[in-house]
Amino acid sequence: MVKNRLLRHLGTPSAIYGLLVFASLIAAMAVNRHEGDTVASVFVFSTVTLVVFWAAHVYAYSLAHHADERADGATIWASLTHGANESVGMLEAAVLPAIFLLLGVFEVLTPPRAIFLALLSATAMLGVLGFVAFAIREGRWWVRLLGALGTAAFGVLIILLESSLH
Repeated sequence: MVKNRLLRHLGTPSAIYGLLVFASLIAAMAVNRHEGDTVASVFVFSTVTLVVFWAAHVYAYSLAHHADERADGATIWASLTHGANESVGMLEAAVLPAIFLLLGVFEVLTPPRAIFLALLSATAMLGVLGFVAFAIREGRWWVRLLGALGTAAFGVLIILLESSLH
């Protein structure tokens, strides 16, 4: 089922967090752009920072897994694999917004449009996740729609708050 696949990859806490962080970094760079900054610099800064956050998540999940009594006998490699599997959504969720930034880098889109579409796609992804979450709970269509709008709006709020801190 499509919604189960969607949630398995993009509906994880790591994926949602990664999407919020990536969008916040894009927004922060867009607002605080200096002369000479390009879409390429926005892409590189946002991507490199997200990869650092991803590495921190892999580290945290791996260390916690290795120390967990339920993972008795787990090798460090098994713990690292567990950490990478739990955290990969952070990177997966950033793909669509990154594509729009890359379209700006290669001048298919103007820089403002590339940044706008990257942020819009992140917001839309949050809305879709909200819609699917409410659909799983058997919500009526208007509840699903309100859920989508609410999760997208709350995501925008978090993106604005996070971007103001970077």
